[in-house]
Amino acid sequence: MRIASGVSRWTMLHFGIALAALLLAEVLLVFGVADPLAALRAPSTLMGVHLITIGWLSLLMFGALFQFIPVIANTSLYSQKLPLYGLICIGGGLLAMLVGFFEMGQVSHFAVCLPVGGTLVLIGFTLGGINLAITLWRVRPVPLHAKFVVFALVFLFLTALLGISFALVFSLPISTPEFLKVLLGRGLSLHMAAGLGGWFMLTVMGVSYRLLSMFMLAPDEPRLTTHAALILTVAGLALYVVGGVISLWVGFDPWLLDGAASLLIALGLASYLADIIEFYRSRKRQHLELNSITAAAALLLISLSLVLGVIALALGELGRLAPAIGYLLVFGGLTGLGLGQLYKIIPFLTWLEVFGAKLGRGPVPRVQDLVNEPRAKPGFVLYFAASTLAAIALAIAAYDSSRTVTAVVFRVLVVLQLVGSGMVVVEHWRARHPDPNLKPSPMKIPGMPSGIKPPLSPAAAKSTTSLPAGGSVAAHVAPQTSPHSSHAAPHSAAPHTTQGN
Repeated sequence: MRIASGVSRWTMLHFGIALAALLLAEVLLVFGVADPLAALRAPSTLMGVHLITIGWLSLLMFGALFQFIPVIANTSLYSQKLPLYGLICIGGGLLAMLVGFFEMGQVSHFAVCLPVGGTLVLIGFTLGGINLAITLWRVRPVPLHAKFVVFALVFLFLTALLGISFALVFSLPISTPEFLKVLLGRGLSLHMAAGLGGWFMLTVMGVSYRLLSMFMLAPDEPRLTTHAALILTVAGLALYVVGGVISLWVGFDPWLLDGAASLLIALGLASYLADIIEFYRSRKRQHLELNSITAAAALLLISLSLVLGVIALALGELGRLAPAIGYLLVFGGLTGLGLGQLYKIIPFLTWLEVFGAKLGRGPVPRVQDLVNEPRAKPGFVLYFAASTLAAIALAIAAYDSSRTVTAVVFRVLVVLQLVGSGMVVVEHWRARHPDPNLKPSPMKIPGMPSGIKPPLSPAAAKSTTSLPAGGSVAAHVAPQTSPHSSHAAPHSAAPHTTQGN
């Protein structure tokens, strides 16, 4: 079935469930059900962690990939059915895992929910990965930006396999093979590295190359640093994860491998950040929209968390500061980046669905007319400020023996973070439900007094004689290079028409 709007059928459903999981995880933090200061293997902590990593970030990633991989690869998505089947498996598996975590350590028939749920999640990931892999296989050679996603999917599969291994140890400790029990120790850090570094970061890197260049009108031709970002980051993560598993199997200290892996990852991320800085420097859209500003803030927090992690590791304090650094990375960086990009992606896809078919038939609004940046800014400011301060409170609590005051401060900051993210989600909802009769707003040209209409090109001036009544000048000027002008067809930057199987 052909999707006439060019929008992947299940992308918005992925986004909606992902945002619900984020808000639920923050509610658990507010009421102390999930506590970052508790042991990482505590059932309540594991519930919150997997709500964020699977329910929020992974569904967000898959929703975006189903939409934008066809754009990156200039093709159509292989299947429009597999995303729904994968979503059902991931959602059902996550619910089963949450029940399993709740019953963990107790003699209960529900303990089997943990490995069963993990298996369902793995099946869902596999279905999504197969869909994306076949899509990319049909356009060989794979574009460089899409190669980030290919390797991200490999690390996702490794993350899920390690997670199922832990689930077997937790729920069936007596009948579990001895190696899996050994893996539970150091394997937890490997699980986190494969998930946070391999799956999330590589996906963010690959997709951001396309989105940031598209929304800022910046040149996106691969540079030497782009190749370096891919090769060095993937090599470092593979050395750390695969080398770590082998070291547990053989029985040797992997400190040398870990050092080399950390250096490679750091150089890869530095190359990526150099590319992103070049995007901002060479952009043709001089006025930065809110999603680009929040992307810069989020990437800054991601970089800061990684630098702090290296410093803490060198000082021997990583174990104590891991909750604070992880919180800054996951909530301040990755979640902030996700919320900010959704603020542009949701109205962009909504514009394609609601107004794309009206092109050439009369005035249509711009994508930017579907949002209200002055109204949305306070929510983003509150979210970034609260999540950053919450991470600082966790760092202070790591050295506070009583933790009474810091725990209260942290809880208050999480409440503010929840309010901020709730305000942003409301803006997402408003952008998703625009007035179908919305008219384009007048174009604002810097330096031109208000009330004066911008001059038309000769072609546009000639065409105004046949414009529909009530059409604004801004809606009928000659098409701009940006897909966000009022009359620009989304051929160059919009997702391609997708073919469902």
